[in-house]
Amino acid sequence: MKFIELEGKINPKKRQSASYVKRTFAITKEVKSAVLKITALGVYKATLNGEPLDKQVLLPGYTDYKHRVQFQEYDITSRLKTGENELNAVVGDGWYRGSVGIGSKRNCYGTKTMLGCELTMIYADGTFKTIEADESFLVSKDGPLRENDLKVIEVYDATKTPSDFYAAIPSAYKGEVVSQQGEPVLEHERFSPKVLNTPNGETVLDFGQNFAGYVHFRIQNGKTGHQVKLTMGEVLDENGNFTMKNLAAEGASLISGEVGQELVYICKDGKQEYQPYFQLCGFRYVKLDNWCEEVKAENFEGIAVYSDIQSVGHFTCSNDLINQLVKNVKWSQKSNFVDIPGDCPTRERAGWTGDISVFAETACYLTDPRKFLKKWFTDFMLEQWEDGSLPYVVPDGGYAPRARSCCAWSDAIANIATVLYQFYGNKADLEFVYDCVKKFVDYQTERAKKKNPLTRTKNSEHRHYIIERGFHYGEWLEPSRPMYKDFIKDLFYPDTEVTTAWFYQTTRQLSDMAALLGKARDAEKYSSLAEHIKQAYRHEFLTDGGVHSDRQCRYVRPLFMGLVDDEEGKPIAEKLNKMCIENDYKIGTGFHTTYKILSVLCDYGYIDTAYKMLENTKQPGWLYEVTKGATTTWENWNGIDENGVPRDSHNHYAPGAVVAWLFSYCAGIKPLKAGFEELLIQPYVGGTLTFAEAEYHSAKGKIISRWDKTENGYTLSITVPDGIKTKVVFPNGETFDLIGGTHHFNWEA
Repeated sequence: MKFIELEGKINPKKRQSASYVKRTFAITKEVKSAVLKITALGVYKATLNGEPLDKQVLLPGYTDYKHRVQFQEYDITSRLKTGENELNAVVGDGWYRGSVGIGSKRNCYGTKTMLGCELTMIYADGTFKTIEADESFLVSKDGPLRENDLKVIEVYDATKTPSDFYAAIPSAYKGEVVSQQGEPVLEHERFSPKVLNTPNGETVLDFGQNFAGYVHFRIQNGKTGHQVKLTMGEVLDENGNFTMKNLAAEGASLISGEVGQELVYICKDGKQEYQPYFQLCGFRYVKLDNWCEEVKAENFEGIAVYSDIQSVGHFTCSNDLINQLVKNVKWSQKSNFVDIPGDCPTRERAGWTGDISVFAETACYLTDPRKFLKKWFTDFMLEQWEDGSLPYVVPDGGYAPRARSCCAWSDAIANIATVLYQFYGNKADLEFVYDCVKKFVDYQTERAKKKNPLTRTKNSEHRHYIIERGFHYGEWLEPSRPMYKDFIKDLFYPDTEVTTAWFYQTTRQLSDMAALLGKARDAEKYSSLAEHIKQAYRHEFLTDGGVHSDRQCRYVRPLFMGLVDDEEGKPIAEKLNKMCIENDYKIGTGFHTTYKILSVLCDYGYIDTAYKMLENTKQPGWLYEVTKGATTTWENWNGIDENGVPRDSHNHYAPGAVVAWLFSYCAGIKPLKAGFEELLIQPYVGGTLTFAEAEYHSAKGKIISRWDKTENGYTLSITVPDGIKTKVVFPNGETFDLIGGTHHFNWEA
């Protein structure tokens, strides 16, 4: 595919207007077939004879443009007409040239936008014609879209039309051009607002739901040149006024960069309406400035935008706060699954690997993310260096080279692939990433041999299996541990307990992959390595086989990773349980153990504690957020502090990974064999719940598990796919084996 450059000499420090591209061509004889392939380095909207080519938005999607860009393909045979036809495209900055990641760094992949195009027409008489992007395409930089940036600003001047067209400049793209691989990004739910007048006199729209998308608005009586502005934000401050202050990273406002989320619209005369071309914001509230007429709710509509991934899981129970939590988690997933698994739809919109790693199980219970994640996996693997190191943000968005191989984050490709195999049973998912994971483990093995002179690791035969070099975020966002302090500490003193545990976890996962794929030598090699790492971890971090720490994460990690056996785990779990009780059942873990704490408590019999943690409404806790009116999950447990001051992103899915527990423990739906070839139904009943029900459309069919509390005990109703062997384990320890169908059981409390 050929490309054209859409700009001449520019100042890369200055935001550019969008490029308006057109190509006219004549049809003089019958067309048998016509196929258009089109893409951009930037984002584009294209029309043929005035009609949109597609309902997708933010095309061609986000990939690592250093390596590849996707193209879209359309059969346009029926859309051509005899005589003159016109292909038009508007091209903006997007992820290619716009603000990306923390710091809002621009021009991460290039300074000039480009368009790629190839139209092939086969005529009824057997002849054909190909139109490719070249100097016959005309470009205008003087159209109405004056500035565009996905997260900072979009400026649209409705008084202008594209003019001063000039011939495009033929160019070349050095990366690979591939057909679209991910799920389409589409417009979805639509929201009507309430109009608020805040204490400080602002006019604010409240859409009632935090989401990612944009606003469509109508103006009934505009005046030429009148400029209005919309600013999109997630929360109101402690006084009920609009704020964007929460989007400055905690303790690091100087590096947060410009978030903006502003839309500036310059009116023309009369009636008009508009919605952004290339802007995507995370918001619930919209502040209106200098509106040109009375603000009426019916003239505004919020439109949610996210990847069109199939929903497969539903959970409900007798506690409405938990039900709202599940809704919040679903909305955080939607908001952050926009062609890549991002971290928040506001400040960064970056593919932080640790977030999706801990959320993978929940994503699979709620949706079918295979196609979505496999597209992202490709960029993950393309960004692996020859030495085997991996990034911790994918696509890397121009992050510094040192920002690589961060334990618990860069390991995500192995962890997620393992989860996908458990849910779908497809060995191809493991084969796809195998070489990448192997190179990474080999890299980690060599890195572990290098000592960090600043750490105090014991000198022993085990030292060469402990990773103490490089930058690692560690547990991240534990309550009462400010993130910026952990960040500064980790620059010099990596948390070697975290790094070594994840080194073990990924090595063990690699060994398991090798065994499943019939790679016997690798399976033996990496199983032996995993055992050495395990012994090093136990020697360094488990005194007399136990944990001695005031941090809950130190107890959860060895339990869920299998770094201790069941008997050794009992006193560790007992102490963890005691700590949870003494902490008044409030959450004490960060990103990388919160998603497993309820599971390990249940595994060791502390079901009552698990439910009290889940249902706790004190801060920090999942339901505390719900009581504060949250409609998505927060990044920080202290998202609204004791004074009502909001902080950090209010739309991060990682802390919502607890939803996997609701399916797998509360309702008890788990695969006994990969891909749900065999099924386990083992509900853990407890808390204040009088019923709980989960429905999950697995790779083998629909599964339903519902339990109800009765006067004498409980009832359990299950539906499992025909022919699927199912083991049912009741809370009283009784078991029952069955094959498919709908079944009802009773047991006494």
